[in-house]
Amino acid sequence: MKRMLALLFVVALSFTVISGCASQSAVKQLQADRDAMMQRMDALEQKQIDTAKDCEDAARRAEAAADRAEAMADKCESIFMKQMKK
Repeated sequence: MKRMLALLFVVALSFTVISGCASQSAVKQLQADRDAMMQRMDALEQKQIDTAKDCEDAARRAEAAADRAEAMADKCESIFMKQMKK
């Protein structure tokens, strides 16, 4: 009876060790997946920062173009008013 109990204990212990090893490999796989996901997130964050900078540059150019258009409109208006006075 003691030998059967000892054998059962050894079998249970071996299953526990094997399942622990399987769990460690699953944990390692999950950590690798997490690291890959973090790298992708970092790349996306950098891409978003670059896109935001591009948008800011485009907004500045658009504002400058609007200022130039307003200046041209003022100039055209002054020329028109001079012509109307004649």
